Amino acid sequence: MTLCRGAIIVLVGFLLSGCAGTTLEVARANFHSGMLTEAAQNLADFPPNDKDAVLYLMERGSIKQGLGDYDSSTRDWLAAVGKQEELETRSVTKHSASFVVNDRTIPYRGPPFERTLLRTMLAVNFLSKAMWQDAGVEARNIINHLQDLNEYPDDAFSRYVAGLCLELMDDPSNAALQYRNAAGLLKEVRIDDKTGAIITTDGQAQTRNRKQQAELVCLVMLARSPTGAQMVCGSSAFPCTTYAELFINGDYAGRSYTFTDTWQLLRATQDRTAALQITKTAVRLGVKATLAYQIKRQNETLGELAELMLLAFERPDDRRWETLPRLLQVARVPCPRDLSEYEVVFKNSSGRVLKKLRITSPIVRKDNTLFSFCRDIPSYYGTRTVQPD
Repeated sequence: MTLCRGAIIVLVGFLLSGCAGTTLEVARANFHSGMLTEAAQNLADFPPNDKDAVLYLMERGSIKQGLGDYDSSTRDWLAAVGKQEELETRSVTKHSASFVVNDRTIPYRGPPFERTLLRTMLAVNFLSKAMWQDAGVEARNIINHLQDLNEYPDDAFSRYVAGLCLELMDDPSNAALQYRNAAGLLKEVRIDDKTGAIITTDGQAQTRNRKQQAELVCLVMLARSPTGAQMVCGSSAFPCTTYAELFINGDYAGRSYTFTDTWQLLRATQDRTAALQITKTAVRLGVKATLAYQIKRQNETLGELAELMLLAFERPDDRRWETLPRLLQVARVPCPRDLSEYEVVFKNSSGRVLKKLRITSPIVRKDNTLFSFCRDIPSYYGTRTVQPD
């Protein structure tokens, strides 16, 4: 009976460890190749109680957002939030398989920064549909996530988005607090906490003026965040695209600035959990050795086989939300109140033009503040690619 039980644990652990990978990898590859419809089809169906259900929903929500289907994207992300909250209340005893196989047997919730960015992306969806009240709710969810960080990294981009949502909700005092919190995390620029204006190192602020009575807040999402494999090996190439310039009616309006690098959030999170992970791995190896020893006492050959198999299944948990952007940036520039389109020019660190997009959607307005966002993935919804000069 003991031998059978050990074999079953190993087999189940193996199956749980490797089932989700292929489907997600194909969907991610299609997404980053600009084949968004195919990527959505890849993740159209999955078992609702799968241990990676949260990850499926987060990835599919990103794909739907890229397609401009904000309602479906929001449904997926809200479902992910619901599952995360359910997992948070589960007993630790339900995750005991992780002490025999590996951490991939544990249902995926995502690290704290991913859970915060999930709320931030929900806010982006609501802003894109001019659903100001719902965006305000997400702003408060973002703030709640960032209140007790417990030494996990803070997120300037999420802070700024929360401030913007509160500003558009006519809550200037709380908006100012979030703008100050975001500014405290930035080195390249400053933020005027009264207006949300971005002030460069030379003291210039690109805000509305006499000619342009409104301003456009554009969230710019660049590059591909690190893969699970890059997370494990601890290296990630610096992205080719590093910022974007905005042009309105052919005139330069301003540029975007990096507020958050998800690679830095990931590294800081790994540093925070390193000691705990080392301890847990050591305990797990001890449990595996004990189990193999008990089997070996009854049958030496099976015991040696069990030891080999248990050690073979020892692998790091490389799951993560890979359709997140790498660089999360903000541009806040003057614009006409009746803005219907603008051009985004993506550049590398040397200022070389890599790609141009004409953005037509989303562009929404609340009084004299317009909101939009863009992302440098091929076939992005609401855009037309313009070849670089």
